[in-house]
Amino acid sequence: MQAIADSSLNQAFLKADPQNVRNVCIVAHVDHGKTTLADSLVSSNGHISARFVGKLRYMDSREDEQTRGITMKSSAVSLYYEPFLINLIDSPGHVDFGSEVNSAVNLADVALVVVDVVHGVCSQTESLLRQAVASRLDMVLVLNKLDRLATELKMTEAEAYRHIQHVIGHMNSSLSQIIVGAFLENDQDDLSKMEATEARLHFDPAKGNVIFGSAVHGFAFSLDDFATLYAVKLKLEDKKELTSCLFGDYYLAGGKIRPDAEAKGKATLFEQLVLKPIWEVHKVGMVDKDIDRLKELAAKLGITGVTSKRLDEAFEEFMRNWMNLAKTVLKTCLRCNSPKDAFANPERAAIITGSEDHPLIKPVQACDANSDMVVVYVAKLLKCDAKKIAMCRVMSGTLKRGTSLFLAGASESDPLTVNSLFAMIGREVVPIEAAPAGTVCAFELTEWLTGTTFCSTPTSTPLAFASTTLEPLVRVTIQSLGTGDDWDELRDALKQLAILDQAVRVIEQENGDLALITAGEVHLQKCLQDLEDMGIQNIHVSEPIVPFVETIIPESYSSYAKILTVQLTECFMKSAGLRLKLRAVPLHNDVVEYLQKNDAIMKAIRERSATEKQLTQFRDGIVSVAKECLPGWKGSFWMRKSEADIAELVDRIWSFGPIRAKYNVLFNGIADYDRPSVWETKPGVKRYYPLDRAIVAGFDIAMTAGPLCQEPIQGVAIIVEEWKLEAPVIEKPFARILDSDSDNSDAEPTEDEPIPEPVTPLEAPSLTDFNDPHVHGQLISAMKATCKAALDKHPRRLVAAMYKCKVQTSSQALGKVHTVLAQRHAKVLNEDLNQMSGLFEIEAHMPIVESFSFCEQLRKKTSGMAAAQMEFSHWQLLEDDPFWEPTTEDEIEEFGVKGDSVNQARQYVDMVKKRKGIFDELIVVSAEKQRNLKRNK
Repeated sequence: MQAIADSSLNQAFLKADPQNVRNVCIVAHVDHGKTTLADSLVSSNGHISARFVGKLRYMDSREDEQTRGITMKSSAVSLYYEPFLINLIDSPGHVDFGSEVNSAVNLADVALVVVDVVHGVCSQTESLLRQAVASRLDMVLVLNKLDRLATELKMTEAEAYRHIQHVIGHMNSSLSQIIVGAFLENDQDDLSKMEATEARLHFDPAKGNVIFGSAVHGFAFSLDDFATLYAVKLKLEDKKELTSCLFGDYYLAGGKIRPDAEAKGKATLFEQLVLKPIWEVHKVGMVDKDIDRLKELAAKLGITGVTSKRLDEAFEEFMRNWMNLAKTVLKTCLRCNSPKDAFANPERAAIITGSEDHPLIKPVQACDANSDMVVVYVAKLLKCDAKKIAMCRVMSGTLKRGTSLFLAGASESDPLTVNSLFAMIGREVVPIEAAPAGTVCAFELTEWLTGTTFCSTPTSTPLAFASTTLEPLVRVTIQSLGTGDDWDELRDALKQLAILDQAVRVIEQENGDLALITAGEVHLQKCLQDLEDMGIQNIHVSEPIVPFVETIIPESYSSYAKILTVQLTECFMKSAGLRLKLRAVPLHNDVVEYLQKNDAIMKAIRERSATEKQLTQFRDGIVSVAKECLPGWKGSFWMRKSEADIAELVDRIWSFGPIRAKYNVLFNGIADYDRPSVWETKPGVKRYYPLDRAIVAGFDIAMTAGPLCQEPIQGVAIIVEEWKLEAPVIEKPFARILDSDSDNSDAEPTEDEPIPEPVTPLEAPSLTDFNDPHVHGQLISAMKATCKAALDKHPRRLVAAMYKCKVQTSSQALGKVHTVLAQRHAKVLNEDLNQMSGLFEIEAHMPIVESFSFCEQLRKKTSGMAAAQMEFSHWQLLEDDPFWEPTTEDEIEEFGVKGDSVNQARQYVDMVKKRKGIFDELIVVSAEKQRNLKRNK
């Protein structure tokens, strides 16, 4: 390997052949050693000193990353080992930064999956495996922190071997489940193809896709390294024989390899030939701390370069010269796909193009540096040395200074001219002249981009790289404190942030404020830092807000007759002669989940772009799910409905909910009102009436603001059972109708008071002719009010967004962890002792609204002995009735007359009402005049 200076990197890019390029991303759970591994690789190329590996955190260029000790943004470095160019992308491990991991995966062809060999497979490890499998990346397993097994856990060679076997087995088990799940999800039943995929990705040290080492000490090895060493000593003609046996149930006896080591109580080859010498070196260098003995071992093994007089530095020099990490990683990565080969696989090419007939699929598959078609995919934007930089991958052709690029998919756009081109070196950039196909580089921008795919010729369709699946839920309102130009700059920056971070949503509210919605607390802080890096300052950011959802549930103790009569709600508008009858009905959770899975089709229905095939499949799916869960649902309107009744109602769906409350349904339950349903693309003989949209508009408004605290509603069906336009009742001028409920209803008119003339009914106009805008507005208001009244006849509940929280802690801090979880209203699901790490692992569901500053509180209470990882799990119904009051004697005795016990749902409702300025409670219940007890003299 030959390390080169930054000034020579330009020549490295000019000489780069796609076959000799490797794009490698490092992915791992938090604190498993990604950034330290990157430091080791960077130091091998001469950019930093080996002494700073694991301390400098070279790839963490942001101040908040250095402060927190975690990676928050993906960053790249180009390393040159003539003639090979390695583009290394480091990625975050925190679950909030899934979009950053997504950017790293999209730029790479090879994934180094780093696993702390002590802790083993963690929650984020499985998520990253799933992402790598979905993107069809080659994977290499790096078992990091091997030194801890010998020095901290004091394992023997045999114990360490079994432990490593267990970790690799766990990884393969997770990988197998992910592959099977991916095939089933895509409705693929080709068993042979699934088995071939599993066999190709299966982690096996004998295959060369498993590396053992310690990034902080700069050493790593594969079985091939020791097989090469021992093949000569054992006089084996073919080292492959030793490689295949070195991690198996084999032992060495009489200079020959024999099977059944475990059955015969013998030390395996891996224990005897690999772990034993490594354990001996660690014992001398880190336990006994004998520098003279260490140098004797170096001389015995023929290792040079151990010159330091400090023991810790001498030990690392010994290990780096004996089993160099960069050399091992490079050799392993060179066995993986190059950019030239990566997209030759039609399946992977189809992933980024979206279809086999995409106009860019051929140049992307060819990955030809000499192609006239230059295709560039921009993965992320960043600021470096006060420059706006777009980090990208060249998919085809050669990107040069002066190249003009067009935004793919834009009907009309001015070309973007590349004036400055750079190679990435972590926090720095190095100017280069050109970047051929397959390389990762960056170019300077004069203004922020509005897309991610650029071509040298105008193209109608952009590339369709995979995006993150994180659901943004934490919202803040951002206001500029400057002038109108500052507002425009803030708006443009937020728009740019949303384009390249799929976990970000930006909404311009009705009052003109800008709402930023992020995946979590840490992600929010990272986004605010991004805005600052873009030069956006002098802004005001509100307190974070987490949304809730409202719903209704069945009244299990109600009779069916009561459900049919009491829950029916009627509204009569005298002035317009409109009569409206409807009922609110809860939808089963299975139906709601089906609607959520088919969100894309529901969007197409709203936009009137759904095909007949899509509508038929969606309709049949709803009918199937509804028939399974709705009939016999105790306490609900559906309890005695037959499958035929349910199918008929599904056929008469009037509308689905609005964008803010999509998972609700409006049914047309009027037998003689023959209007088109959502399933009909062509109305035919059926027609819409002028007031029809008023009904839907009223329904939409009602669903966006529920009765509890005006949060969106979910899982509710509104069934309109009657809608009539009758003769409006209008009094003649100066006429008066006596109210039968008034006090003087029986009084005789006086002589001075004229006798009221009779009410004159007008002739009822037909629905087809009645198109008065005033009545439209009245009907919208009536529909909204009637829906709200119908909802009030059911038990109302709040639905909260939940995190799945995983906490690792020692036994000493276990009680404090449970205390903190209880204070946050978290429900513990599982608690197990990890036999590999000796730490307790606690799984719990926690309301996202309770999660702010949770990790910080956890660290303080446990003195740093506990660490948590949180990711969005689901929406959960809160069982507490927000309006519950004790009624029985036992309840009054236990909770008091007012029911002063903690009601979690009520607390959340009051909190949201206070934030929205909805006041419906008396602050002073029984006011009395204050008296002064002092007697005046």
